[in-house]
Amino acid sequence: MPKFPVIVMVSGHFDPLHDGHLSYLKQAIAHGDAILCVVSSDAQLMMKKGNVNIPQRGRSNIVRLILEGMRVLNVVVVNQWDKETTLVAEALRVLKPAVFFRGGDKTIEDMPPEERQVCDELGIEIRHAVLEHDRHGARMVV
Repeated sequence: MPKFPVIVMVSGHFDPLHDGHLSYLKQAIAHGDAILCVVSSDAQLMMKKGNVNIPQRGRSNIVRLILEGMRVLNVVVVNQWDKETTLVAEALRVLKPAVFFRGGDKTIEDMPPEERQVCDELGIEIRHAVLEHDRHGARMVV
């Protein structure tokens, strides 16, 4: 019987990309065979941060190149959902990864209820990166 790859979903703004993001992606790779990366759209960044440093196409291309350099099977998409529910919850529901890997700055307690509910309903494992502190703070990669 063929073994299907374990797909790990990550998500983020990646604007600007910094060394914390690199650690996050590297840790995610250890939890599966392929990475599905959902990059926030420019509209999402405007809603959340009020500005865009690197347009969504550039951010998704940069993440794709980094994952290719890490020699991992990957798919990078820009999140286009714009409903009131959390956008990541919609992506989880549609894309159905085996693992949802969250950033090291996140906890299970601060996980939006919609995301947790989708993971519970679909049997998606929730994992968190280990936050690696740098005495100089996060350094920008791009």
